[in-house]
Amino acid sequence: MLDTTSVKHRFLASVAGNILRGIINFAGGLLVARGLSPSYYGDLMFLSGSFIAIRSLMDMGTSSAFYTFISQRARDRKFYLYYYGWLLLQFVFTSLLITAIMPQTIIDRIWLGHSRGIILLAFLATFLQQQVWQAIGQVGDASRKTVRVQIMGLVVAIAHILIIAILLSFKMLSISIVFWLFTVEYFLVMVWSIWFLGEKRNPVEEQEVVSLSLRRTANEYWVYCRPLVFLSIGAFVGAFADRWMLQHFAGASQQGFYQISNQFAAVSLLATTSILRIFWKEIAEASALNNDARVAYLYRKVTRSLVMFSAILSGFLIPWSEQIVSLTLGKAYIVAWPVLAIMFLYPIHQSLGQIIGTMFLAKEQTRTYTLMTVIIMLVSLPVSYFVQAPTSGALIPGLGLGATGMGLKMVVFNIFSVNIGAWIIARRHNWKFDWSYQVIGVSLVIGLGYLAKFVVGLHWNFNNITGYTGIIRLSAPMLFTGVIYLSAITGLLWLMPWIAGMEREQIKAMLTRIKALFGGFLKLKVLRER
Repeated sequence: MLDTTSVKHRFLASVAGNILRGIINFAGGLLVARGLSPSYYGDLMFLSGSFIAIRSLMDMGTSSAFYTFISQRARDRKFYLYYYGWLLLQFVFTSLLITAIMPQTIIDRIWLGHSRGIILLAFLATFLQQQVWQAIGQVGDASRKTVRVQIMGLVVAIAHILIIAILLSFKMLSISIVFWLFTVEYFLVMVWSIWFLGEKRNPVEEQEVVSLSLRRTANEYWVYCRPLVFLSIGAFVGAFADRWMLQHFAGASQQGFYQISNQFAAVSLLATTSILRIFWKEIAEASALNNDARVAYLYRKVTRSLVMFSAILSGFLIPWSEQIVSLTLGKAYIVAWPVLAIMFLYPIHQSLGQIIGTMFLAKEQTRTYTLMTVIIMLVSLPVSYFVQAPTSGALIPGLGLGATGMGLKMVVFNIFSVNIGAWIIARRHNWKFDWSYQVIGVSLVIGLGYLAKFVVGLHWNFNNITGYTGIIRLSAPMLFTGVIYLSAITGLLWLMPWIAGMEREQIKAMLTRIKALFGGFLKLKVLRER
């Protein structure tokens, strides 16, 4: 019988589930973008993005504390009820703020003319999708029910894209309908999770549970979250200001171009998001046991392998940015391809950034993490203004670069900030600062991507390929490019396995397995033909 609680099987289930769900959600996002114009899609993403930013302000690090605490040891039922009550308090307070407390002038200033009704609906959908679903996933992963969490996520993703496709075929897609769909989907999954994830502990686990009063529980959260309060404020200001300035200065269409490029770029983060909570769980547990050797091993292997995985995906996609936009989104979005090319660079270091953030949070080093992040955000704000503000007419003129400027700013600051974090972690643990694999590995991988496309381009013409028939016409050259690219990547890893945190023996073993699988497939084909 399959052991669904082992790290290996949970990791495989998480990777497979997140990749499948990521692909389905990505396809659903493309359908929504095609169904709405760039400006309406920009409004949709501005509204939802504003509440994702507000979520960080309301959360104040409690979700990170909650997952760290339930990962360290078993907790009683009251501990979970306290956290759920905190989520409910956030929901009620924000709802009242939008519907009754804020004057209309403030509403108009913050959400740039959108009605209270659509703002409240955006909050409801975002709250269920972000806070509630995150809590469900955290409880499932901490209790080693990753497989069940992934099943739930896949069911929601499949149902969502099917409904979006039906609505699009009847031309019924709108901003409010998309928000209503998210609201209903995640409300139903919340009800489902009570039954699907709710299992009684065995008697041994029940004896290990330590019951804490509300006061002691609050104190435990306060110690963990106190430094994160400033981080939450900084994260809110940074995330909201970026979206607001882009919407205010450049307009909803530029918001749409930037956000859809961000959606594409997120494909390269699938492996990171798949392993992140499992990595968090293992780091928190190893730190609690003072197992420094395991912490060092996990950090080195995960950072190198995930950065290179993201780089390999991005290295293949960057040269095809113009064709990707033209075929998937149509002529309305074609001017966004340079933004997409820039944003494909973002996930490479975002992978490292998420792992570094997890290291700080899982080891409860929240004060250092907060100070570092807030300083970087304070520097980031004037840069965001400078790249977004128009060249004339503003109090302080800027470059007026719109979505392109936002993409450049995100990539540069991402590289800068994650390496500061990596340097701090290296100093804290007396490790060597690990940076050379980023420069050498990422540069070579992207160069190989362009080289592979250039070789194939000697025999194929990529110009003027549009529409659904263009996908078929482009599939052959992209397939040949992929074969050349992966062959070159395999050779690179064979010569320099250290850039991916691997040993040559591991690569040999992987190639042997692939060869065996391919040989088995050929034998099966021959037997069927006989």
